[in-house]
Amino acid sequence: MALEAEIKIPVNDLETVIKRLKQEGFQETEVCREEDTYFNSPYYDMKEKDKALRIRRSRNMQTGEEWAQLNCKGAKLDQISMARKELETEIREPEIIEGILKELGFEPLSIQVIKTRRTLSNGEITAAADRVEGLGEFLELEIIAERESQREECLEKISRVLRAIGYKMEQTVRTSYLSMLFGKRG
Repeated sequence: MALEAEIKIPVNDLETVIKRLKQEGFQETEVCREEDTYFNSPYYDMKEKDKALRIRRSRNMQTGEEWAQLNCKGAKLDQISMARKELETEIREPEIIEGILKELGFEPLSIQVIKTRRTLSNGEITAAADRVEGLGEFLELEIIAERESQREECLEKISRVLRAIGYKMEQTVRTSYLSMLFGKRG
């Protein structure tokens, strides 16, 4: 099971952030539109457990290629970052998986997270420059670690990149896009 060491930070000018990342050795790999449908169950409250179950439908804006994933994210592991365990698998027929989840008592939430994501990488760190419908612009930086013992080292690497592009760890947020959208709705 992989451990996702991740931070999220709101930004005012995504193009400037992307330019700075490229100056730090990041290369753009793809531009996608992502639509996330989250699920909850009356038998297992995902929000209460700080977990997430979702189907993500993605479309590469350059090639038109489409794919989907089923993701289960564990509870956050610290008070600083979005680090958590994550299980994910590619799925060919998201409608069938959604039907199975509904049959098991899981219901899709009333809000979807829809975003355009420009992905960049320096070989170790993945940067996601996001424009989220209804929320604005954000940068996520992520390293996939094999072991929990690597989490602090990964977060330090992420912190160095943040400083290099003019931000600090103290400016990051731990709230998911889904929670932000629910918060705006009231």
